[in-house]
Amino acid sequence: MQLFNKPSAWLVFLPLLACAGGCVSPRGQSEVEARLRVADTAVERGQYPWAARQYRLAAQSGSNELAERAARMAFDNAQDGELLAIASEWLVRDPKSEVARRFRALALLQLDRRSEAAREFAILVKTAYASPAEAFLALRETLVETSNEAGAAAIVGLLANQYPTVAEAAYAHATLALNAGDSTTALRAIQTALALKPHWREARWVQARAHVAAGDCDSGLSAARGLAAESGDTEQLNYAWLLTACGRAVEARPLFESLARGRLHIEALGGLASTDVESHRYDEALKEYSELAGTGHNTEQALFGLAVIADRRHEVERAAHLYMRVTTGPRAVAAQLRAYRLLLETGDRDGATRMLDQAVINEPTIRVPLTAGRAQLLAEVGRSVEALSLLQRARAMYPDREELAYANAVVLEKMGDLSGALNTLRAILRTRPNDPAAQNALGFTLAEHGQHLDVAERLIKAAYAQVPDSAAIRDSLGWVLFRRGDGVGALRWLQSAYAKELDAEIAVHLATVEWAQGDTSAAKALVLQALERTPGDQRLDALRVRFGILLP
Repeated sequence: MQLFNKPSAWLVFLPLLACAGGCVSPRGQSEVEARLRVADTAVERGQYPWAARQYRLAAQSGSNELAERAARMAFDNAQDGELLAIASEWLVRDPKSEVARRFRALALLQLDRRSEAAREFAILVKTAYASPAEAFLALRETLVETSNEAGAAAIVGLLANQYPTVAEAAYAHATLALNAGDSTTALRAIQTALALKPHWREARWVQARAHVAAGDCDSGLSAARGLAAESGDTEQLNYAWLLTACGRAVEARPLFESLARGRLHIEALGGLASTDVESHRYDEALKEYSELAGTGHNTEQALFGLAVIADRRHEVERAAHLYMRVTTGPRAVAAQLRAYRLLLETGDRDGATRMLDQAVINEPTIRVPLTAGRAQLLAEVGRSVEALSLLQRARAMYPDREELAYANAVVLEKMGDLSGALNTLRAILRTRPNDPAAQNALGFTLAEHGQHLDVAERLIKAAYAQVPDSAAIRDSLGWVLFRRGDGVGALRWLQSAYAKELDAEIAVHLATVEWAQGDTSAAKALVLQALERTPGDQRLDALRVRFGILLP
């Protein structure tokens, strides 16, 4: 999240005054300069916690400029605890600093301390903008990029309740709830916004998307169709993408084809290729993605699409080469990890290691999720000791990032240390008791091992209450019901999870339950279908052998 690296309505810097909060003596100044030199060296060496602490101590000299520099360093390098300390100390020295308050609010959000974060954001809404409407639109723009999506939606929901006549407050709440996977809340909030501003087109599009996310494609597509008919190509493109989200690629394809002949050629070409991949029209998709790559625009999308086609055709070397070229954008982590897995499977361990090492150097913003995924893949191929060592180094560098703790639990579980895994997950839940990811992770792990199934179900349902659109949480709910002997209920939840996301693990669970319920033909067909999407997946392949399925 690059909040402070670009001009934004969200960030209104105040003039920085020399020696604000008091000047320091020459001796004190030399001590500050020494700390800054140490901190800069630590940053270069990747010793981010130590660097952040040195910056914080330097900032205690009282300079707002140094405090901002310290906060930026902690923010840019994911040192959430130190960022909170820096911003809190800064606010004590300068209670009117809006920049300090913004940093403190973001640190609290990242740490999932929701009520405290809400108080800070509430002050900013009242003091930092010309109107509440402007404040909520800026807040939405900022928080839509946070990794704590459920926390952001909950906080803005609390704030929006204080401004019941401000349509922008309800709109911000709706978009963040939808982004977090809570279409139920998004629909309620957007209805409030539209009651205040009935003809607000952006809000009507959010309503259409929320209907689709909730599984009501008829309502969502009906609304989107009307909006698209009233306007131009951009909204026609939005409508086409909603059709694909509803599994109606046949209807979407002519729209993409028509738009590809106009001013939205590049955007529509990507949509056309995507629908062809899902329809197994790989030759057509190959031409379209190649053409897209040749335009010089949306290159990451084109490369990823070409990699997927090569992967499904079992062209391992070509797929790995294409995946590793996707280094930025929303597909970067998935692409790099898939390339890593393919290289490991071909025995090129050194090449796999060099590839990921270079990826985190080139794009440090993906270092944490890439390291977490890398550790889990190492554990899957029997290199758990190496995975734990990797995570130990990463957690020392990023002590506040829960993704690394989750990965640590997964590795411990694969090593057979279930007690250690559960203790790790319980520790995360203690520090983040409202986090649906923490609730779901512990609940699923308990269910997977048949332990405390009543507790597991309660935790997963608590996560589902916050993120009802999540395929992963629906999968967990289906799995715990299966473990509790409710095969019919399990099947319903797992089918809804797989409809939302064609994920290999969900396919394994769904096929297992179908088999147990006696629908062996459906189970076999699902395994083959999932193996086509995810070639070489060990879990699916084990199920294929268990079911006695011969590959075509």
